[in-house]
Amino acid sequence: MTADIFLEWRDEYSLGVEELDYEHKDLFNRLNELHQELRHDSDKDRVSRCLGEIYARVNAHFALEENYMREQKYAGYDKHKSQHDNFLDDLREVSDRLVSSGIDPAERQALEIKLNNWILGHFTTTDRDMVQ
Repeated sequence: MTADIFLEWRDEYSLGVEELDYEHKDLFNRLNELHQELRHDSDKDRVSRCLGEIYARVNAHFALEENYMREQKYAGYDKHKSQHDNFLDDLREVSDRLVSSGIDPAERQALEIKLNNWILGHFTTTDRDMVQ
């Protein structure tokens, strides 16, 4: 992985559901764009727009996943949805804090670590459970 790439897609992340995999790959691309903005100290308006786009896409993606779970009558729906809701709340909190005060370098790194851990952890455990 190069310094310019925050998250690199691997075949092992695929769930075997074309729509979900496509959106997961798109999310990787969006998070890599955010990484670039943060890495190059872009102004907070650019970072805020990038976070807003990520929030909108993640929100739409979660709606797709939740619909998939309902259609499959997935028993873990409530817990999975709760994780989605918590992630969206965290993302909104970061976006709001950025707009009001900016994000210092330590907070940028903490944000990226949190995003990395959540995304990879969620894809490889909770989402995988959902499709099995």
